[in-house]
Amino acid sequence: MADIKVGILGAGGIAKLHTSILKRDPRVEIIGVADIDEGRSASLANEAGNAKPVKTLEELFELGVEAVYVTLPNTLHVDSVLKCLENNVNVFSEKPMATSSIDAAKIKEAASKSKGIYNLGMNQRYAYVFKKVKDVIASGEFTPFLANIKLNRGELLNPSWTANPQVTGGFLNETPIHLLDLSRYLFGEAQTVKCEGRQNISETEMDTFAIMLTYESGIISNLVTYAHAGWSFPFESMEVYGKYSTITTHEFDRVMYSPGLHQPAQVSEFFQVGVDHKWGYVEENRLYIDAILNGTQPLVTAEDGYLTTRLVEAVYESAKTREVIDFRQTLSK
Repeated sequence: MADIKVGILGAGGIAKLHTSILKRDPRVEIIGVADIDEGRSASLANEAGNAKPVKTLEELFELGVEAVYVTLPNTLHVDSVLKCLENNVNVFSEKPMATSSIDAAKIKEAASKSKGIYNLGMNQRYAYVFKKVKDVIASGEFTPFLANIKLNRGELLNPSWTANPQVTGGFLNETPIHLLDLSRYLFGEAQTVKCEGRQNISETEMDTFAIMLTYESGIISNLVTYAHAGWSFPFESMEVYGKYSTITTHEFDRVMYSPGLHQPAQVSEFFQVGVDHKWGYVEENRLYIDAILNGTQPLVTAEDGYLTTRLVEAVYESAKTREVIDFRQTLSK
């Protein structure tokens, strides 16, 4: 018999991915799928097995769910997450936590009072290539000084809602937020933020960002991201530089660690590994279920989500004002 009864709120593409993973976990039973589109909820409920298709979060509560996966569009996360926490229901929220720091603070406060465990979906922390980067830094054998990070988000045409800031909360809250979260995870908290932003193609918002971050650890990173690159490869990469040493990622498929002069590089390749594993989704879900069953904190907490939301806001503020933002001073306000 399954240990955790799960409901899915929002039956889009990412919900299908989480469902495919959760239904393989013997500790989980997906008992309900909610979506305002009855056809979509029925289809995903059928994929989940014996789940019941419903239309609202309240109906999931009535089914007796113990955990809810909030897989709605970005700007619709907050109210549903707050309802879960207020009802002491565990909640996994896809990124972003919120599209404003005010709403992120509400979730952080609610999570601190709730018996439910909150986790923010930041799967790239568990991606094989970035786990290697994290492990090498954590081992102490490699001290990073500088990082160059690149992300081309594609064309923002498919699905069409990714070009609508009323749905996404802004371009940076789509895929780029993963890189801002990763920068905190790998290098520590930001100290200053400087961004040059442009509105080159989009009719509604900034679509081009060159971001320089300094960290309390002393590390510097340069992050460039563009909304209309057409998936030119590598669409995502990271280069981290130490003393005569480098760690380089190429998509989610390859990571190379060059530990020093006159030493062979260590290369790991994951081309033949399924996306659900190498992009980190399987481990992300497993660890969240572990946290619920063990009553422990998950890897990406409400505090983490709040700080990343504040960092996104700081990038936008710098892009608009063209000034350097003292991030630590911002947090103290």
